[in-house]
Amino acid sequence: MRIIPKTNTLRKGLLLYRGIRYRKGFGVHSPFVFNLITKVIEEQCPYYSFGDIELIRKQLLYREEQIIYPDRQQRGKIRKCSLGEIVKRESIKPKHGALLFRLTNYFKSKSILQLGPSMGLSTLYLTSYAMGLKCIALENIPEFAEIARLVFEKAARNSIDLRVGCYKNLLPQALEDIKQLDFVFFNTLYEQQNNNELFETCLKYIHKDTIFVFEGIRTSRRMSEFWDKVCLNSEVTVTIDLYSMGIVFFNKKLHKRDYIVYF
Repeated sequence: MRIIPKTNTLRKGLLLYRGIRYRKGFGVHSPFVFNLITKVIEEQCPYYSFGDIELIRKQLLYREEQIIYPDRQQRGKIRKCSLGEIVKRESIKPKHGALLFRLTNYFKSKSILQLGPSMGLSTLYLTSYAMGLKCIALENIPEFAEIARLVFEKAARNSIDLRVGCYKNLLPQALEDIKQLDFVFFNTLYEQQNNNELFETCLKYIHKDTIFVFEGIRTSRRMSEFWDKVCLNSEVTVTIDLYSMGIVFFNKKLHKRDYIVYF
């Protein structure tokens, strides 16, 4: 494992500090969090599903057909690029996907909600550990939803209920249909203005074993501020700050505390 950054940047310097200070569960007194760090977050076991999912990613990266879709960063602007370029830029990183798999596998999550399926690859990671899972995935760009459907047809082990439209509009009905949330993955970097509302809406359907995972909690000042609000929420007990992702638990038997973990 490389912990010395190749270039001297602020971000890599911060990751170096985290690597030295927050590895292997050092200083963590909670058995729950210690086991989570050592058995899930830092586990290196290459589950068989990973190779299958990454093979699909490689196949998609070679797809050259041009896709026209709305730019999520500049409203009103249209972008055009190959399917492979979209997958390369927008899909979840293998490391992050593997963590999603390990989390759902470890906690045996049965009812999964996803806001932003990352071209379907993150959905595969979330739902590949077992059969009989219920998963609703919300996508706000129709062109990306078509790519996700292609991925699901190739390799989904469970039936994925993919719904297309504005997250705020789709979320209430999705929550009514799923009834109880075991796991929610918020891949909403381009919905930063709505994150608080989406989070508060999902809170109405949690139970003591519900897990929320947020992608990109340190990608911008706005996301960092949102993450801080999540940590302060009265329903939240334990939070895990991985820098690139954030994990939230709601079990009232756990002592309320915010942890930083090297990832």
